Amino acid sequence: MLARDSSPDTFLCDSPGERLAQLVFRSENSASLWSLKAIHAMCEVEQSRIRSQAQFQDLCQQHVRGEAEGTSRSGCCPSWSLGNYLAVLTNASCCLSLTSHQVSESLNLLRKCAPYYHEGHLTESCVERPKHGGCSSVPSRCKQSRVVFQILHFLVDKDFLGPQTVEYQIPTLKYSLLFLPIDKGEHMMEMYMSSLEGRDLTHNNTSITGMDFGIKQTLFKYYLARDSVYPVLAVVSLLFTMALYLHSLFIVALSAIAITGSLLTSYFFYKVAFRLTFFPLVNLSVALILLGSCSNQVFIFADFWNLQLSQNPSASLEKRVNRALQEVGYLILASGLTSSAAFFSGYLSSITAIRCFSVYLGTASFISSILALVWLPCSFILRERYTEASSASVAAQGWKPCCSKNTSGFWDTSSRKRCLFTLGQKLRELKRGLSDTSNLLFMKILPCGVVKFRYIWVCWFAVLAAGGTYMSCIDPGMKLPTLDSRVAQLFRSSHPFERYDAEYRHMFMFERQRNGEDKPVTLMLVWGVKPTDNGDHFNPKSNGSLVLDPYFNMSGPDAQVWLRDLCGRVQNQSFYSPPSPEDKDIMAENICLVEQLIHWVSVRRCSESDDSLHFCCNDIPFPYPPSVFENCLSMMLAERYAEGHLAHSGGLYFQPDGTAAALVLAFKTTYLYSFNFSRTSHFYREILTWFNREISGAPQGLENGWFISHLSLFDLQQSLSSETLVVAGFSVALTFALLLLTTWNIPLSIYGTVAVGGSVFVTVGLLVLLEWQLSGIEALFISSAAGLSVDFIANYCISYSLAPHSDRIGKVAHATKRMGCPVAIVSGAFFSMGIIMLPATALLFRKLGIFLFLVKCVACGFATFFFQSLCCFFGPQKNCGTITLPCFSDHMEGTAAEPGSSAASAANGAFGRSRVRRSYDKEAGGYLYPNHQRPQRQKQAGAGEGGGRGPEQYELQPLAYRLSDSFENSTCTSKLSNRPSVLSDEIEYCGKDAGRNSMDGDHEEMCSRQRKICQAPPALQTSSPYKENTLRPAGLAQDDVVKDKLLCKTCRGHSGGVKHWSNTSFSSSSSLEETIISHTMETIDQPSLCKDEQTTEESLPHHRRSSKGHLSSLSQSSCEGLEDSNDTCLSDIDPGPSNKQQNEGEEEVQFQPGHLNGKRDTLRLSLKETVYETCNKGRTSQSEEVVIIPNSKPDLPDVWIKRDGQREDTC
Repeated sequence: MLARDSSPDTFLCDSPGERLAQLVFRSENSASLWSLKAIHAMCEVEQSRIRSQAQFQDLCQQHVRGEAEGTSRSGCCPSWSLGNYLAVLTNASCCLSLTSHQVSESLNLLRKCAPYYHEGHLTESCVERPKHGGCSSVPSRCKQSRVVFQILHFLVDKDFLGPQTVEYQIPTLKYSLLFLPIDKGEHMMEMYMSSLEGRDLTHNNTSITGMDFGIKQTLFKYYLARDSVYPVLAVVSLLFTMALYLHSLFIVALSAIAITGSLLTSYFFYKVAFRLTFFPLVNLSVALILLGSCSNQVFIFADFWNLQLSQNPSASLEKRVNRALQEVGYLILASGLTSSAAFFSGYLSSITAIRCFSVYLGTASFISSILALVWLPCSFILRERYTEASSASVAAQGWKPCCSKNTSGFWDTSSRKRCLFTLGQKLRELKRGLSDTSNLLFMKILPCGVVKFRYIWVCWFAVLAAGGTYMSCIDPGMKLPTLDSRVAQLFRSSHPFERYDAEYRHMFMFERQRNGEDKPVTLMLVWGVKPTDNGDHFNPKSNGSLVLDPYFNMSGPDAQVWLRDLCGRVQNQSFYSPPSPEDKDIMAENICLVEQLIHWVSVRRCSESDDSLHFCCNDIPFPYPPSVFENCLSMMLAERYAEGHLAHSGGLYFQPDGTAAALVLAFKTTYLYSFNFSRTSHFYREILTWFNREISGAPQGLENGWFISHLSLFDLQQSLSSETLVVAGFSVALTFALLLLTTWNIPLSIYGTVAVGGSVFVTVGLLVLLEWQLSGIEALFISSAAGLSVDFIANYCISYSLAPHSDRIGKVAHATKRMGCPVAIVSGAFFSMGIIMLPATALLFRKLGIFLFLVKCVACGFATFFFQSLCCFFGPQKNCGTITLPCFSDHMEGTAAEPGSSAASAANGAFGRSRVRRSYDKEAGGYLYPNHQRPQRQKQAGAGEGGGRGPEQYELQPLAYRLSDSFENSTCTSKLSNRPSVLSDEIEYCGKDAGRNSMDGDHEEMCSRQRKICQAPPALQTSSPYKENTLRPAGLAQDDVVKDKLLCKTCRGHSGGVKHWSNTSFSSSSSLEETIISHTMETIDQPSLCKDEQTTEESLPHHRRSSKGHLSSLSQSSCEGLEDSNDTCLSDIDPGPSNKQQNEGEEEVQFQPGHLNGKRDTLRLSLKETVYETCNKGRTSQSEEVVIIPNSKPDLPDVWIKRDGQREDTC
């Protein structure tokens, strides 16, 4: 209730102001708030939500009234709301008692007074001085009380009854402000949390949409503590993903420990080595970034370690670790160095938070990569040794059936056993299904999709990169901030505190005048002080100290004349705003300081006895002597200071000895202060051009001048708009340098840089579409985008360069199979982390989650599809584009000259590069199978005794020799084609049991055993690309001897070559590694290694008559065809006689080099196939098998091979 016995000014206790808590009302249906219904709704919301709270009575200002015996308090003061002001204006009892007629009368009064307010004549002082200045023209009713002024100044938005809308018949009031009789501060926290936070603040289509309680920072700390659960959940989800992928909680725990150690070590360098004192809160987000990078490294290392275990389980730990560090260690180091360098590029920014973040993140990333080279091998070695020790202890205890009954145990109930067994079986089936799905997706579908649709991927991602670059750099670009750093955005944009700072603060006139909006900008010209910052650039709280210019001198005659003429030149500029009559009284400018001094001296009259130089009399000619100039200037300023006419800004500053230390000349401009960057930028460039032209002609002592104005927000906007893209571009360029340094390949570095740049600008383009505002946090994220994107691309780049294949498609398929799964899992984990952090109220967590899953998902797409597709088209082959150092040229030539060092490696699917021979075999030297080393050494020893001619080695190249990893040349695509196929029965099958023999026994026993196993009855050949005649002629005796020699050698080479296979696909190359064709035919001049050749010759037909087998048809899908035959190696060369050999009769066979020695008639292949697990342990099954060797040329048929063999199924 409003007291009716008081004057209107006493109803509301005092005038409203920025010290009071504020609420902003808005109509839900966009209707005007200047209606009786809306005014009543605002009063009711205030009463129900604010005044009904118990804390309100304790916090509100009390209405104080004077009485005869003293003062008394009559409750809380009424709020400064539109309803209460209209009640005072119309003499109503309260807000809710207003009528429509009273509201209309109030509108007519405001319509009459509004033009005088917007013209600046109606001010708050008009009530006390109605006849002073512009107040004299204001109608008396408008200045009768402060009510009209305060309604227009505090309570309604600037567009209501403005110059453009004052003539509207029904003006629209969009927003109305309400001041509570409570001061801002932390005491409002409890009231906000209990009655306003998260509540429905709407009543009768009128709602509270903005607030300013002065608790924004306090509330942010509260939200930060409450929302910290979301980053913790994100970390837990990532660790859970690692545990599912690695099947080891031990490795996951070590990863978390390693990340913690990296963060602590980086913090030590940050504080101690770099001596940085300011640690921004955003530096804590480095933990999430490092955890994702570490998971990528762990996944790649685990895949490679498991690959070695599956392909060569008998290798020692030392060789396995050496092999892993050679390839995966090189990849981790290259990726870590490139990411760290990209992170450090943020140091170029002038924003302190970005520089500190880049230093901390770059250091932590580098330390984490170095530590990963140490702890990753050690952790896997420890896990393997623990596994071996556990299995050994279980084996020592003896086998105990799990279903053995215990009279008083859990297993008494058979239903429990069945339940657990069923659960275990379901889990195993689920695991097997997931494994098969993963293998199908990442080993078959993904490489096939990358290679087959490479034209689409290149075009699509190129368009995305071009669009992202255009949106980021040209139009529309990132929105620049419109708030000073003191009111930076802390919550989501829909939060009432953020809406007040971002929107409503500019809608009310008292806030606009307080911020200087729509006021002329004052420009100040400074001399005598150097514009240098000698404080700590990494600490925003360090302002440094004042640095005076020792060469400043304004007392010289030339300087006095130049300063006098400067006044006229400034007044002739278009941006100069002459002072108003009110400003002349308070001396708002001093740009004409020297002219004022000349006028002041000219009016001073001195007697003849007075010293004119001492008293600054009018007979002193201008320019004055330096001492007289400074003395008279100080006297004039002291006199004006005593009269109260000193300028508000600028002036002359003196040192303690009385000499002039600095000069600041100020004047107003025609430019009105605005948050608009383009307008401010135009004004700044105009002033800068004019001042540089003026200062170029300044005399000695005034040439070091500079200007300053209210441009702090413009400085922030300019730094963000220019430096953000510069930092992003430099980080991309630095990526090229580091990729070139790690791969030494120019094309790969260029493609990787293009992919990183596309990923960065597409990410920024997506942020533009999300309408993000480019503040310090966004600029910080963008500066680290290149470092977050480059790790995936570096993985593919290094894997492509280390691929053993010589063709582009093979290298791309190799890299996709090796890196597709880890990259996809890490990007999926980051996507989950971003989704988990979306519900956070604190804007830091919310934007961090959005940025992380955007940048990682976009980087995954560009790395997997765009970079790989570029390599399919233009990827380097062999040494193309490779930078070769002179110091390594001899080594390169030596390794390249080794026979089969590159071709054999590529043909047999070994991982390695053409420069270095690499093999998974246990024996060193890169032999085709484990026991191949011993015959080679024997031949080399025999060659040394052979009189100077070394052993000759010839290679037979079948049709599938030059097949690559591509799906175009693989079995799956050839089976889908319409090309004819040829069925060949001639190639004999060497069973798997042949590999279980050892070289340690007697040669005769070994040869006879191998002949019994390896030989099979001949098959009728319908046609074959390897020979012309279709029937096999009878061999001669001496041809059989030669045949048995070669057979003995070949079978001996297969002894001990046991291959362990599992159901999972571990091959990192494609059909060439899964269908390996060894085609080496060796001829020697030494006697046969077999001791009893006649026994060998007699046992051969006997074994052929007794050996029977069954052919099985191979029925697999198109993509499964890649895994049908995992090893195909040449075992025998049957020297079927040619026409020339038959005519020679029983002459001694002489091997002629270069003509295949006429032994191309018969080709025998030993086909080792994958043994699929079944549940019938110990049983053997026989089936007919058909193996398809694809043709590398589309116009020639494939080769279908029937074989007899046994396949042992194990559980």
